[in-house]
Order: sequence, then C-alpha cells, then structure tokens
Amino acid sequence: MRRQQLFEFEDQPWFPSVVREAMTDYLAFMGAVERPYLGFAAKLASALERTGDDTLLDLCSGGGGPALPIVRLLSRKRHLPIRVVLTDLYPNLPRFALAKRTSDGLVDCIERPVDATRVPDELPGFRLISNAFHHLSPELARGCLADAVRQRRGIAVYELVSRSPASMLQIVLGLLTMFAVTPFIRPFRWTRLLLTYLIPVVPLCTLWDGVVSCLRAYDARELRALVDGIDAPGYEWDIGRLPIPRTPAAVTYLIGTPTAA
Repeated sequence: MRRQQLFEFEDQPWFPSVVREAMTDYLAFMGAVERPYLGFAAKLASALERTGDDTLLDLCSGGGGPALPIVRLLSRKRHLPIRVVLTDLYPNLPRFALAKRTSDGLVDCIERPVDATRVPDELPGFRLISNAFHHLSPELARGCLADAVRQRRGIAVYELVSRSPASMLQIVLGLLTMFAVTPFIRPFRWTRLLLTYLIPVVPLCTLWDGVVSCLRAYDARELRALVDGIDAPGYEWDIGRLPIPRTPAAVTYLIGTPTAA
C-alpha cells in the first residue's frame, strides 16, 4: 500500500482549538501505557548515553501522551537522569500543565508554538517525535531531520501506526474505547462531553485522522530514503522495526545521533 499524503483535521490552522484539544487529550490518555515503548526506550537510552543529553525535546507533542511513558521508562528502568520538554505547533496548554504538575519534576513545557522543522537554536536536548512524524510531508520530514543534523542534535522518531489493515482496524475499534473513557479524561471539560456524546465531532474527526495517520505513516524503507537525501557526515542512523512485547504488533523507529565533530 503506497503512502498517501492526505489531510488531517488536527494539522489545519483553522481547526477549532476546543476540538483539537479534546482529540489530543484522548490520544494522550490512551498513550499512557508503557508496553509499546519498551524496546524503543532501550534503544533511545543507548543513544542518550552516547550523546550525554539529559533532556528530551519532544516535538509535535499533542497532549504529551507517548513522551510521558518513554521518559518514565528511561528514568525508572534505565536509571537515566532525564527530563522531557513538551512542545507543539498548536500546544495543548491545559494538558501540558497537567503533565507538568503530576510528573514529579520529569516534565516541563514550552507554551509558545514550536515548528518541528525549524526548532529554535536555544532549545537544547535530544529531539523526540512520537506517533507524529506521519504529519509531515516528505519534504517537511526531510527538513525536520536536516534541522537536527544542522544543529548537531540527536533525533528519535517512533511510529505506532502503519499502513496495514490491522492498524486501521485498531483505529476503528479505538472509537468504541473513546465513548467508554471520555468521562475519565483529565483535565475534565464539559465541552469534551458535549462534543463526544451530543454532537460527536471529536470521535468522527479522531476516526478520520486516525485512519489517515495510518495511510500517511512512513515505513522503514521510506525513512532510509529520507535520510539518504540529507548531507549528514558524522551522523549514525538506526532505522527499523521493533516488536511490542506479548503482542503480534510492531513499531517503526528512527534514531539519529551525531558521532563526530
């Protein structure tokens, strides 16, 4: 199945922030489990040890969901003194504040918009993009990687979705989960209940964006092609697939680290 560069509602500047934040709240709530990130966290820990970074700069954070279990795995199981800084082009500030408040000092955030393809030089850290790299067109994706190379930053990409029927079926089934868990998502918002149950804008937009995310996902071969298009002397790239323990599923990853001055 060829990659499709379709649109997602969350990417549109005109999309209402109240709906976008309800969608990213749900994705953050569902992304809080650690199992899918076990193998990736081990590889990321090795890369962080090589670079000496003590900060993960999380780009395209959404509601911050995947970054939180990753940083917990790094700090608890890998014993790394690490923190994560959440950023996004459309930052979900209430969700960022909740993550920061409940993280025991592991989480900070940038409240202003941050473009993953042109990260300000003054923002340090090993860059992380979890379940969001598919939002970038090939041109922007290559620009994102090239920006990390230009600034001599490590960068890691993690994608749970793929262009497979099984991945799309998971998205469809997840819609049923949304109706069950929405009342328990924090911070609590009446608008989230209204736009989920009475006027089901959130589930419908989430379903569309989820299926399109699968169709836009890069496979390992395409990630290698993106890297091949970048002049990156002194960089080491690790790209492949990792199984999720005790499941038939696997994830796609890319980790780039500077190895020479």
